[in-house]
Amino acid sequence: MILTSDLKARVEKEVGTEICPAFFTKAERYARQKLNRINERASRKYGEDGYGDEYLVLLTADTVRELAFSEYTFNRSAEIMAARALQKGGESA
Repeated sequence: MILTSDLKARVEKEVGTEICPAFFTKAERYARQKLNRINERASRKYGEDGYGDEYLVLLTADTVRELAFSEYTFNRSAEIMAARALQKGGESA
């Protein structure tokens, strides 16, 4: 299985940017767990070896994108809610 440092370098190349180490750790953990579940099912159901490092790179890159989008939408929602709270506060003052 690919080492974290190699995986991070390949994922950064795939997504085209440097990734914060803490953010990458979260994405890697999730992607490795997902790959393990996929491989367990493939082995039980089809007797296959499953997917390897190449798929893990793609899976981790997708996970990085998904987590980044989720974080963006969470932050954007907080901004909108704060702006609405200011508007409501200004109307009643």
